[in-house]
Amino acid sequence: MNALKLIRHGLAPWLAVVVAAACAAPSGDREELGAGAQKPPGELAVAGDASATPDAAGATDPFAPQPDESEGLTNVAADLDAILEHGALKGACDRYRAGQVDRKTTLLCGKWMYFYESFGTSGVPSAILKFLAQNFPDELGYGFEKLGMILDPSSPDKLPLGLAPTAPLEGKFESLAFTCASCHFGRLPDGRYAVGAPNHDYDYGRHILSISLAPSVGLGRSKAADHDASAIAKVQPVLDKIAGSLTLKAKFGLALLPLASLKQPGMSPEVERQYASWGPGTLDFVIAPLPIDDGVHVVGKMMGLWGIPREAEIKSSGMADAMLAWTGDTGSLEEFLRGFAIFGGVTPPTPQTFKPLVEYVHSLRAPANPAPPAPALVAEGQSLFASKGCATCHDGPRGSGKRVFSFDEIGTDRALAKWIDPTTSGAACCGLSSEVPPGMLKHGVKSPRLVGTWALRRFLHNGSVSLDELFCLKDRPKVQEESLRAEGHAFTCDGLTKVEREALKAYVLAH
Repeated sequence: MNALKLIRHGLAPWLAVVVAAACAAPSGDREELGAGAQKPPGELAVAGDASATPDAAGATDPFAPQPDESEGLTNVAADLDAILEHGALKGACDRYRAGQVDRKTTLLCGKWMYFYESFGTSGVPSAILKFLAQNFPDELGYGFEKLGMILDPSSPDKLPLGLAPTAPLEGKFESLAFTCASCHFGRLPDGRYAVGAPNHDYDYGRHILSISLAPSVGLGRSKAADHDASAIAKVQPVLDKIAGSLTLKAKFGLALLPLASLKQPGMSPEVERQYASWGPGTLDFVIAPLPIDDGVHVVGKMMGLWGIPREAEIKSSGMADAMLAWTGDTGSLEEFLRGFAIFGGVTPPTPQTFKPLVEYVHSLRAPANPAPPAPALVAEGQSLFASKGCATCHDGPRGSGKRVFSFDEIGTDRALAKWIDPTTSGAACCGLSSEVPPGMLKHGVKSPRLVGTWALRRFLHNGSVSLDELFCLKDRPKVQEESLRAEGHAFTCDGLTKVEREALKAYVLAH
């Protein structure tokens, strides 16, 4: 039975929030410095990853500028209303479906989909999410802003951007599902909003634990002692507020009363501990109680969506496909969105349905660093980038490579190699064999695009280090647990002086 059938046969609980992570999965595209080879293999001919038609410059300059394909849409701004196009997103998809398929309307529709389209994927009862979003301003924030999400200014229920209506659970319970914007819309270090930015402020693990434990422990359906202590600690302020107000507790119970007949999912204490171990901007989305559990704890970092390659660039670069996964397993945006739907429990929409969203994502560009490092230091870093072998694995447009590297080559945490294939047999587990053909799983990690590095807070595929830690300008965390280790990618440390590491850091920050 494949994964879609498993979900339809009722084996997926309402907490099927995999759709929150589908845009940010280990099989999804996460782009930053930190996936090249431990010792850059000189025999590699690494080509690039450009989302504009390549030209002579793009063949040699990994950071050649891309044409503006935005049609005037605002994707980076301090004004949230400007990001939301001052109300112009509403109705754009109706116009598109009615035959108004000019490029600007197509992109407006795609942008609306980015923020508000759930594709009918499995969701969470809206009663739980709305109550939590409205009643814990100090603990969770309105719109979960204290968990790193961004309040939707148009929401009367104080919901965040990135949560949208979806198909009712069991056909009768109003539900909300996560959209692309939950993980791929965030604030830059200078405070501006940016579409396509990985939301490294979003504490997804704490969010899910709040959704699960606040009703369970807060309303007395289970005891805190029955759960993992670190998970309870993550949500303790919420539990304390419920316990301290009989009125709030009664309101919460009444709000959830209509859900009495709905089967509630649960997590083992060990799974709760894993959720509690994730830092903001990271997650594992193939884990209980979600519809598909591969039995391997694989932490992945939310990714930027800037500069994803189109088919023409893929062919001209010599890449086999777009390599949109950290694993290098996802071949195109269309394939990625198909997986988003399948993991969310629905039959994938047609490529034509996806088209506006695909076009919109392809139009996204990394914002320029508003305070770039000193030009002389950047120039020195550029020279070192070539002479020290960085360009061996990052010499394509925007610093992308064209093949998947083994973990023996890079030395980073190996848990990713077992993603949806715990035995690394080459066959996908968990009812996914019909969706993942033989040979698709590569059990490695790719070298990512480097644009927008200045705006990122987490590096390596599991998000375990800062940029300073990646370059060994600060000590890396000493973590021994598999999936969370901050080891490997030694060529940003070994054999380089501190001055050289500072220059290389400046070079990538300039992009």
